Formats: sequence, structure tokens, C-alpha cells
Amino acid sequence: MAVAAIIFAASVNIFPQDTTPSPTPTPVKLTSAEYISQDGLTIEKLLELGANRRADLQAARARLTIAEGKLQQARFRPNPTFDTEFGTPRILAGESEYDFSAGVSQTFELGGKRNKRVAVAELELQQIRAEVLALERRLAVEIRTAYTNALSAARQLDVLEKLIVANSEIVRITEARLKEGDVAPLDLNLVKVEADGLKIRAIQARNDLETALLELKTLIGAGLDEAIKLAPQTERPPRLDLGLSELTAIALRERADLQAARLGEQLGAARVNLARSNAVPNITGSVRFSRSKGIVDLPATAGGGFANDLDNEITFGMSIDIPLFNRNQGEIASAVGEQTQATRSREFLESTIKRDVAVAYRKYRAAAETLTIYAVQIIPRSEENLNAVQRAYGFGEFSIFEVVNEQRRLIENITNYNQSLRDYYNALNELETALGTTIPPTGLIPVSSILPSEDLAPSQVNREKLLKSIEKVEIPKKVEISKNKKQEEEEK
Repeated sequence: MAVAAIIFAASVNIFPQDTTPSPTPTPVKLTSAEYISQDGLTIEKLLELGANRRADLQAARARLTIAEGKLQQARFRPNPTFDTEFGTPRILAGESEYDFSAGVSQTFELGGKRNKRVAVAELELQQIRAEVLALERRLAVEIRTAYTNALSAARQLDVLEKLIVANSEIVRITEARLKEGDVAPLDLNLVKVEADGLKIRAIQARNDLETALLELKTLIGAGLDEAIKLAPQTERPPRLDLGLSELTAIALRERADLQAARLGEQLGAARVNLARSNAVPNITGSVRFSRSKGIVDLPATAGGGFANDLDNEITFGMSIDIPLFNRNQGEIASAVGEQTQATRSREFLESTIKRDVAVAYRKYRAAAETLTIYAVQIIPRSEENLNAVQRAYGFGEFSIFEVVNEQRRLIENITNYNQSLRDYYNALNELETALGTTIPPTGLIPVSSILPSEDLAPSQVNREKLLKSIEKVEIPKKVEISKNKKQEEEEK
């Protein structure tokens, strides 16, 4: 469906008596060639760059290291405690007596605290993994959407730049016919206004392309001044072969945020168990060695004088808290509240996911129907309408205004087709967002496109071949007929 071919052909049908030779055809230099190339970055490569270079994603992955450290710490038992004491009055100019003691104590956790603490840490680690996975998948969808928008802007810019080249040929021929007196100055102004309008739309499309590329660079963690080229996207998108019920089942099974919510619910129960276990008091056992040296005054019956008194002692002990006032009631109540919150959040998220999948699926169906209607009905009929108006103008039935107006409708339809193609790919991206994962290969039929025929997708225009074909067109004497009709009307 070569749109520029129709505009070029208009120059032959509208002005059949113009014999001014066409300039030597030169290849159309497309701006999009600076950004779109067959050896450019594919969507898979863009996703890989985003996964490795995004600072926020790396920060999120650092949470895994933190959680792994907490899990490692949760496995440790309490360390034993060693304490010692030494006292002597000799420091204060007293006697050479002293008291020395050294002991070791060990706390023994009761109520299964260690196992329950490890269970909480493991669930926290799994939950963070699910949250990081959800972030990675959201980033992938954002990159896919930006990639689709950039290629859509490039396609639109290609169409407009080719139409600008085609309209320049019409302007050249119109100026030549104006010099011969076959057209009015108004006709030339109408053609020039249309050409200038195309230039404005091309400027807007170029801005859309550059803006989409800047957004894509940000998403993959590239510098704004870094030059990138994108690989083109197929204009025959694959057809989805999954129903709503199948898509909903995939979402409820694969959504990483739902997995995190379910783990949060399990985590709430594990924290309740840990809080109740913390209410059980621990036992601390101890053993202590003591030595005392004293000076004893001997009685006169024993000969008088002083004697050293040295005593060694080993003491065993045990201590336990009495849960008289604090039985960890507040922590238990808080954990129960967190568990209830996690359950309600999970239930709400499940209903939200079902809604998101249903909405995304309906958007996909609407985008697929719109794309098919544009490709199968609107674009071909718009081309036929423009051809008919061009032929009628050659016989004097219509003015140049009708031809330009019909050309404008065709351009708008081509623009809408490009937008519908973009919306179709974005609908697939939105559906993958609702699913929380890429659409499985079994759910897409790559050999079967949503478009029933390869001829329905707009193709690239070979301008050189087109200009040569225009020069070979046989020119009928249509203007003479239109002049005769005007003379008959004047005579009547």
C-alpha cells in the first residue's frame, strides 16, 4: 500500500498536458534511518541492557543481600557470656586479701524461637525476591512500550517525509501549469499549503521520535548523549490465541506481586507464631569459680600471729524470667493485625488482577479489530476515493480543493493506521503487564498475523521505480474535454 505512489500519480492525472521533464530521481533520505536499522538493538537486547544498567533495579537487588544477611543471622544461637570479678583492699593500702571469681552463662531459647525466627527470615527473603521480580517485569513492559512508541513515530515520520517528496513534485507541476494559464493561483496556494502542513506534521513526528528515544534511553540506563539504533518491528504482528479465562489463570499463577502478597500472608502467620514463641521465657544456666584469700588472726592458744585463709568454690546457677506482667501481648496483637492486613491485601489484589486482565483483553480485542478495519477496509477505500477524485478532476468534475481534501483524508487514515498498529502492540504490552509475565509462546501464533493478507500492511515505497513508471504513463487529453463542457455551459 504505497501511499506516496498515489500522490505521485496525482501529478500525472491532475495535470495531463504538462510536458516539463521530471528531475532526476534521487533516493529519499529518511530521518528515521539515523535511529532505525536492521542491525540495531532488538527488544531482547534492550531488556538485557535495562536489567544490567538500571540503578534503581540494582538498588532493589541489594535488598536481597540484606535479606540474606538477616536469614544468616537468624540461624545463630545466643552466644555464651563470660564474666569475671576481682577485688582487693590492697589497692587502698589494706591487707593483701582478695576475692576473685569467673563464670560462664548460656541462654537456652525455649518455645522454638530459633526455628520460627528462621522461618520468618526465609519468608522475608522470598517476598523480596518476588518484589524484585515484579519490578523487573514492570521495567520490561515499560521498555517494550517505549520501543513500540519510538518505532511508531519512526513509521509516521517515514510516511510524512515520503509524502513531502511526492508533494514537491505536485508543486513543481502546478507551478508549470500556472505559467501556461491552465490553473488558477488559488490551486497553487492550496497545494503549497498542503505541502507546508505535511512539513509541520513531519516536525512533530520527528519530535515524537526523539522524545520516545530519550525515554527509552532513560529506561535502559543509557546516557542521554549516547547514540542508539533500534531494530525495526514487524508490521504483521502475531495473533493472540488465548481466551480470557486462560489469561486470568496465567495472571493468578505468574503475577510476581500476587506471589509477594501471598508470601506476605504466610509471613504474617509466621510472625504471629514468633511473637507467641517470644512470650515463652528463656532459661539461662551458669557456672562460676570463686577464690577468696583472707588473713586470719590466730588466737594466743595457737601461738598468735597471722595466717592466710584460701577458699575455692564452684557455683552452679539458673535464671528464668517470670512472665507476670509482660507476656508479649502487644507484639502478638501487632502480628495478628499484620496477618489480617496481608490477607485483605491479597484478596483485593486478586480481584484487581482479574479486572486488569479483563480490561487489557478487551483493549487488545478493540485494538485488533481497529487495526484490521483500517488495513482491510478504510485504507483501500480511501485510496480508491482519491483515485476517483483525481480522475474526475481530469474531466473537470472537481476542483483542486476536492483532490487536496481527499489526499488529506488518506494521510489521516495512514496516520490512524500507524497509531492503531502502535496501539495493538501496546495492548499486548498492557496485557503482559496484567499477566505479570510475557505471553507464552503457545499463546501467540507467529505464522498467523492479525492482518489476513501481507498486502494489507503498508510497505516501503521505491521512489526511483515510481518516478520512472510515472514518465511512462500515457496522457489522455482530459483537459480538452473539460474545456468543451465549459463552452457548452456558457452557450446554454
